[in-house]
Amino acid sequence: MTELSLWGLEPGKIPAAVLASEEPITRFFAWHDSHPIALSMVLMEKFGHEWIIWEPATLKSEIIQTFKATSISEHNWNKIQAVRTLLNAINFWHQWEVFEKVIQALNNNVPDFSVIQKCTVPQLMAGIDIANQLRMEQYSPEIEKYVAACAVDEGVTFLPSPLEFAQVALADPMYRCNDCGNVDTDDLSDGRCDFCVGRFQHQHALSGRPAPWVPDDVGHNIVRFVKRDPELVKKRFEEVKGMDSCPINEESPEDVQACKLTVAYKYMQIRRAQLVKQLEELAKWVSK
Repeated sequence: MTELSLWGLEPGKIPAAVLASEEPITRFFAWHDSHPIALSMVLMEKFGHEWIIWEPATLKSEIIQTFKATSISEHNWNKIQAVRTLLNAINFWHQWEVFEKVIQALNNNVPDFSVIQKCTVPQLMAGIDIANQLRMEQYSPEIEKYVAACAVDEGVTFLPSPLEFAQVALADPMYRCNDCGNVDTDDLSDGRCDFCVGRFQHQHALSGRPAPWVPDDVGHNIVRFVKRDPELVKKRFEEVKGMDSCPINEESPEDVQACKLTVAYKYMQIRRAQLVKQLEELAKWVSK
C-alpha cells in the first residue's frame, strides 16, 4: 500500500496572476497562466462582443493599445483564439481535430497543428469544464469516441462529470447471442441478434431491419454486457475524491484508476479557483 499525496493540487496554493505591480492589467496578457475565461471577460468588458469577430491582427493591436499591455504571450494568444473558436462556431463539439487543439490551448499548451496531441484525462476535465462555462452544446459521437479513446489509453474505465457524456462510448456495450454465439456491438434497436435475423443480408441490408423471411420469435436470446464496467471505479472515486491524499493498493485497478481521476478532479478545481482569484485581482483595473 502506497499513498499518493495531492499536496501540489491545493487551490490555496495557486499563484497570483500578477505580482508587485500597480497595474496588473498591463501584465495580465503577458503572464503565461492567465485563465481563458478571465481573458475573455476582460475583452468583453472593454470591447463588447465585437472582438470575437475581429481580424487577429486588429485584436492584437487593440489589446496592446487599450490595456497598454507589455506583450501578449503565445500561451494567452492561443487561449484567446480558442475562446473565439468556441464562441464563433460549432466545430469544437463535432470535430475531434478542432476539439483536441482547443482543449490543449485552454490547458495552457501551445497547439501544434502538424501532429496529434492526445489529451490527458486531467486536460479533458479542466478543458471541457472551461468550455462548458462559455457555451453549452451537445457533443457528437465523434467527440465521445475521442474522449473514450483518451481514457482507454490512460487505463480509465469511468468518466466523472463533465466527461460523463462519453461514458457509453467508453463502456462499449456489447451483446452475445446464446443461439448462434455471435458477439457484436450492442447497437440494437429491436433487441434481436444481427446474425440470427439476417439483418444485413441481400437487398434489404441498408434498412437495418430483420430479413422478412425470419420469424418474429428468432434472435431474442441475447445477453447484454459492457467491455469496461465503470461501477467499481465510480464507487471508489466517490470515496477518495475529497481526500487530501489517496491511499492506493497498487494491486487494485479500482484504487489506481480512482486516484488518477482524483488528480484530474483536483486539477479541474484548481482551474476554477484560479479563475475566481484572477477575476478578484483584475476587477478594479478592468472597470477603469
